Amino acid sequence: MSTPFFSIIIPIYNGLTHDLPVCLNSIWNQSLDKKLYEVICVDDCSTDGTRQWLKEQREAHPNLQVIENQENIRQGGSRNRGVKAAKGKYIIFIDQDDYYHKEGITLAYNHLQENNLEILIVDCAYQSPGKVSNELQHNFPHREIMSGDEIIEKNSIPYAPWKFIFLRSHMIDNNLFFAENERIEDIDWVHKLVHYAQRVQYQPILFIHYNKTSISTTMVAYKSKEVIYAGLNMAARIMDLTENCFANSNYNVKTYISNLAIHHYYLNLRNYFSFYDNARRKANMIEQYIKTNNNKSNSIVIFAQRFPRLFSITSNILSPIGQFALYLYRSYKYKKH
Repeated sequence: MSTPFFSIIIPIYNGLTHDLPVCLNSIWNQSLDKKLYEVICVDDCSTDGTRQWLKEQREAHPNLQVIENQENIRQGGSRNRGVKAAKGKYIIFIDQDDYYHKEGITLAYNHLQENNLEILIVDCAYQSPGKVSNELQHNFPHREIMSGDEIIEKNSIPYAPWKFIFLRSHMIDNNLFFAENERIEDIDWVHKLVHYAQRVQYQPILFIHYNKTSISTTMVAYKSKEVIYAGLNMAARIMDLTENCFANSNYNVKTYISNLAIHHYYLNLRNYFSFYDNARRKANMIEQYIKTNNNKSNSIVIFAQRFPRLFSITSNILSPIGQFALYLYRSYKYKKH
């Protein structure tokens, strides 16, 4: 096989249960010459027969490579393995329960052939399973080629890794690997990826159909204390970016990154009121992860940072009310989709 233009990497866990065949078919059905791309499925210890099914798929698709993890390393670790094994010039990610828009990959290929980009940011449509949508989720106004910091300042950037098509060398040369064994590994990663690039462009290409389901991390965050603690850890990693890779960025960009961290501190601390746990454990998580300047924080972050034990006890007392309020809110919000 000649050197492919794209390496399409799919982290997988129980893919047969989560629409992996639909995802793969959306790739095989693109009109793009199959010599121009390889597909790398990284199976993270599936238990539903996915591994055997993928072995059978390899016989029909010579450009399919399957990597089998010996232990569960989550999406970030699986993506890292896929990138290291990739041979393509550009990397594309997708999740197993989403699928590509018809000719989305072909349109991206044509655009990259005409423009020398380190990163192409594409768009997606959010939808519920069985309810197809073609409405662009972002449709950012600035579409010129910019540096990473410029595009963060002018457009902001999406969080999902599968909205970025980027040079493999950019990730490898700058050591931009995902945090492994983390439940939430992508938000800090995408900002690092974009920051280190000098030629980044957004284009309103409908690339991926993202299926909102009841099992996604964002949908179950308010139900799982482990996801909430992982969210605090993720926010701490974002705050660390202001002191390392964004240390020499302009004031607006650094403020944006700092505010992003505080925003996610707030979201996860708010979810403290939706679950009960040992108050000391809750307080320890706050003390371990919250790193912020009080002058830039909102009231709930300041309260938690200054009085972590009191905040934890208060959240435990109010957790039944919080659970009910979030149930009503989520039921109303997602009933509309």
